[in-house]
Amino acid sequence: MTKAIFGSITGSPRLSRAFLTLLSGAVLLAGCAVSPEGDGTSISGGGGRGGESLTPANDLARFLAGMPGNGSPRLRKLRDTAEWKAHQQRMDQLWASFERGYLPHVRSFRGELGGMTSPGVLFYPFGGPDYLYAHAFFPGASNYVLVGLESADPLPDLAALSDGEILSSLGGIARSLQSSLTASYFVTKDMRVDLASSRFRGTLPLLMVMAARNGQSIGAAEAVGLTASGALTSRSAGSGAPGVRVAVGGRNLYYFREDLSDGGGRRVMNFVRSKGAPVTFIKSASYLMHSGGFSGVRNFILTESRAILQDASGVPYRNLNDSGFRLTLYGNYSGTLDIFASHGQSDLAEAYRTGSPHPVKPLKFGVGYLRTSSNACLIVARK
Repeated sequence: MTKAIFGSITGSPRLSRAFLTLLSGAVLLAGCAVSPEGDGTSISGGGGRGGESLTPANDLARFLAGMPGNGSPRLRKLRDTAEWKAHQQRMDQLWASFERGYLPHVRSFRGELGGMTSPGVLFYPFGGPDYLYAHAFFPGASNYVLVGLESADPLPDLAALSDGEILSSLGGIARSLQSSLTASYFVTKDMRVDLASSRFRGTLPLLMVMAARNGQSIGAAEAVGLTASGALTSRSAGSGAPGVRVAVGGRNLYYFREDLSDGGGRRVMNFVRSKGAPVTFIKSASYLMHSGGFSGVRNFILTESRAILQDASGVPYRNLNDSGFRLTLYGNYSGTLDIFASHGQSDLAEAYRTGSPHPVKPLKFGVGYLRTSSNACLIVARK
């Protein structure tokens, strides 16, 4: 891996800020409610009996997730193919491994977070479409706000796709999710390659799959944007921060494609602020906030968050320590991956070594870039 890979995950200022049009045009799913204009397209969904979806959004999500469904006759037919059954087996194996090997540790760790796990708003900058881990750590959040540079292309017109095109797209979705399930973060460069061969591109299909696999029903999915003040709008001309809102299990999941380097990100930060004091979650963030180019979002997190859960790649320890937060350290910190050697934090290593001035508690799982319990760390900061 190279720095370019990790920069692409999180919003490097070197990347272009010319955003793709998000969810413009009609999303044509049989039986879906579609607005007359391209902007603000809404997909309705809901739960069915026995965990099976009877509506288009849920049925499509469950189809892509390798799960049974009872909605579209066409998707029901495709579920009988050898290709879909192989996809189902692969997805079942991926999720079984995650649920057996990783999720129990996260659930146990949630006891350390208390009321942090059910915030009014969970802010996940540099997280891309990583709803899986946002929900794992914070299952009770009312609003999830994920931010990255990954695109959110419109869902394709299923009627315009052949059965072969639909089935051949499943592999790219599975490969994209595999990196998150095994490495705990998306590598955007790899995800772009995986989804390039798929007609279901961008973050929206991945978000729908993760919600379905979480056991949640999708009530609606709509294209949104933000005004300069952070007000939520349809994707009309003039609105920025192209994004999507997905109603999952009675909660709101937002994803915005936005550059959070200095000079950008104000719309998203204003939107988060409008939801109340957030709990902020940061991992695998390429140490971007350790440089001057991301001081705006770093200061926002420090001043607005009521609590923070992060690994060492988030807000620098020195800033957390100087900002009046009450800190608890988990796991062990002795340094970074070689690729991030210039961002080593000797003061954090000393705090772990001495257990002062903050308590140090064990961590039984790897997280972020450090995937073994012997070298992984998490920091919980509370105001």
